Formats: sequence, structure tokens, C-alpha cells
Amino acid sequence: MTVATQTPPTLVGAVVSSTTEDLAKHGQMGLEGCQAVGVIRATVVSQSLNADPFNVRAEELALQECTVGVEVRRTWSEQQLVRSFGGRISAGTPDGMFESWDGTLTCVQVVRVPLLPDSSVSDMQDRLSQTVLTKVVKSQQWLRFTQASPKDFVIFCWLPYCIPDYVVEHAEVLMTRIQRLDARFSLRLRTPKDAPSLFPALFARNRDAARKRTSSSFTECDVSTFMGSESDTDDAEEYCSWDITWAWDEEPPDIGLENENCNDTDNEDEVEFEWCISWDDNG
Repeated sequence: MTVATQTPPTLVGAVVSSTTEDLAKHGQMGLEGCQAVGVIRATVVSQSLNADPFNVRAEELALQECTVGVEVRRTWSEQQLVRSFGGRISAGTPDGMFESWDGTLTCVQVVRVPLLPDSSVSDMQDRLSQTVLTKVVKSQQWLRFTQASPKDFVIFCWLPYCIPDYVVEHAEVLMTRIQRLDARFSLRLRTPKDAPSLFPALFARNRDAARKRTSSSFTECDVSTFMGSESDTDDAEEYCSWDITWAWDEEPPDIGLENENCNDTDNEDEVEFEWCISWDDNG
């Protein structure tokens, strides 16, 4: 029996192991199955919650592009974000976050859009819109839980092939409406140079089958309105306008001379009275 396998993309820091014992220990396959197929497993050292090599590669490339031209001070991986915010795993946890030297925080949520080559324009618009809405709604849940304050929250969508311009415009108009409710979000649509390195065989078809099993979906009504963080509101309320402009060129009044003039005036106006304190006892 011939088993067809697809080679995953090459990742930095990957350690290749061909021992069947290693596969069995990690629960990927039974020992006998490993011996029969003879699969070579790549153990990837990743900081992502989804260790699939195609997904890891997609996240790496997206974060690299988002940091182009930015003087990055420090970065957080997906696992570090989970540990930093109480250890709770949320569906909206960003795949990465970085801070520039001016203190600006940027979150990046990476997603591979499940589009089929024979998809109609309407189907491409629906799938892309639903992908964006799902990521925005879940990311808002994460933002409310963690109270994080990013300047930009990028929804980074990898496309398996070039899509028509009107599909791109449809997604951009959707993001414009979302930004009216929550200005923190932005959209990036990219097509990789080597699509098979990010999209394995049957990727979209497997997603399509899972989508049919689940009927949950999001609409624009599920997007919450963001009015600003509480700290921004407090700062605006406590702000006081101070006028510290003094007339340095003016000479201060001579208070001593004024007092002397007042005393002189008082002396001139003084009137002397003569008192008679003798009484007429006979009167």
C-alpha cells in the first residue's frame, strides 16, 4: 500500500527525528503504524498554541511583514500572551504582539482564509467576510478580558491565490464599517509567494466539511462598540488647563511708596478737637 504524504514547510529551529519511538511517545501514531509507514516527523520548537508547521510558518511570515520599518523594542508570542494575562486560553488571543520604542503596541491575528479554486465571487465574499468578522469578535473578547490597549490590532489574512478586486473591495468596505465601531482594528490581505508552504492539500475542503457540521457564525451586529479605555476617560476628566503666563516685562508695583502716600494723606486730613470735661454742678 502506498501512502501519499506532503512535506511540511521548512522552519527555523526544526529538529528532524526519524525514530518511531519518538512518534509513539508523542502520541502521533502507534509504534506499528510508524514502522509500516516509515514517516519522518519534524519536531518544531514553536511559541504558537497551534504547532501545525503550516500554521507556524504563516504566523512567522505575517509577523515579519507587520514589523517591517518598525523599531521593535520587544515582542510577545502567543504562549507568552497567555502566560502574561492570567494563563487563560482564549480563542481571540493574538498570534503575536510587539511594542515599538515609542510605546506603541500592535497585536497581530493571523488566519488562512479557506477559499477553493472554483469558488464563486459571492462565495469568496461570504467566506472572507465571515473570517474577518469571526476574528474581530473573538479578538474583542480577548481585549475585554485582558484590558490590553493596542494602538493597532491587525487581522492578517493569507489568501491561497489572487482574488478579484471586487472581493478585496468588499472586505475593505466591511473593515471600514467595523472601524466605525472599533477603530483599533485593521485588515491586511496577502497572497504568499509559495502558497503550498502555507496551504496544505485539502485545506479548504477540510474546513468546508467542518463548517457544515457547525452552524455558528457572526454578523456585524456582534461587533461591539469601543468608546475608548477607562484610563483614557479618566485622564480626560482629570485634565486641568493651567495658565502660567506671567508678564515678566512689567515692573511690580511699589507697595511701600503707596503706603507712605496713604499715611501722608491721612495726616493732612486729621482734625484736632478740644475737649471740655468740666461739669456745671448747679445746672
